[in-house]
Amino acid sequence: MLSLTANIRNEMIKMALKKRTIAFLALTLLLPVAAGILLSRFQQGIGIGAFTSQDFPIMMLGILTSVLLPLFLFMNAADSFAGEIGDRTMKNVLTRPITRFGVFTSKQAALALAAIVYLAAGFLSSTLSSLLLQHSGGFGTVLKWLLAYGAAFVPLLVISMLGVLFAQFFRSSGTALTVSILIYLGAKAGSFFLPQLNRFSPVSYLDWHMLWVGSGLDLGRIGAIFMFLLACSILLFTAGFYVFDRKEL
Repeated sequence: MLSLTANIRNEMIKMALKKRTIAFLALTLLLPVAAGILLSRFQQGIGIGAFTSQDFPIMMLGILTSVLLPLFLFMNAADSFAGEIGDRTMKNVLTRPITRFGVFTSKQAALALAAIVYLAAGFLSSTLSSLLLQHSGGFGTVLKWLLAYGAAFVPLLVISMLGVLFAQFFRSSGTALTVSILIYLGAKAGSFFLPQLNRFSPVSYLDWHMLWVGSGLDLGRIGAIFMFLLACSILLFTAGFYVFDRKEL
C-alpha cells in the first residue's frame, strides 16, 4: 500500500513538472476569465443580458469536458505509458518494490486526480468569472454548479481509461495521442450520422452533468447512465491492465 501511494505521488510530480501540464492549468484558469470579460462587454454593448451568471459556469464546463480535459488526459496517458515504454524508462519504474498492477493502478490514479484538480480549477475560475455577468445566482446556484462539476468527473474517468487502453498498443506517445484523438473525434462525428449508437458510446456522456442541473432530477436516467459508465470503467481498466501485464518492456 505504501509503495502504491508513493508511486501515485511520483506520477503526480512527474505530471506536474511537464510544461504542458502547467499550460493546460493556466488555460483552464484563464479561459473562463477571458470569456467572462468578453461576454460582459458584449452584453454592455448591446444592452441585453444574453448570458446570465447562472448559465456561464455550466457553459464553461461543457468546453472543459468536451475539448480541454479529454485532450489533456489523452496526452498524459500517452506519455505515461507509450512514452515511457518508448524511451525505456518504464523498466526503471518496475525495478522498485511494486508490482505491475501497482504501476498501472498508480498511473491511472494520477490521471484521475489530475482530472479532479482541473475540474476544481475550472469551477473556481468559472464561479468567480460569473460575477462579471448579470443576474447572479445565490448559494443554491453555486451548489448546483458544484454538483455539475463533480458529476463531470465520472465520464472523464472513463475517458482517461480509454486513453490508457489506446496507449498500450504503441511505443510512441505521439502516435498514441494521434490515434486517441482520431478515435475520439470519430466517435463524436459518428453520433451525428448514427445517433442510435450514442447510448453505447462513453464519449456521448461527457455532457452527463447537464442531467444534474435541471429543474427536476431524472434519477432513473442518471442511475442508468452511471451504471453504464461504471461498467465501461471496469472493462476498460481490466483490458488496459491485461495488455500492460503482457507487454514486453
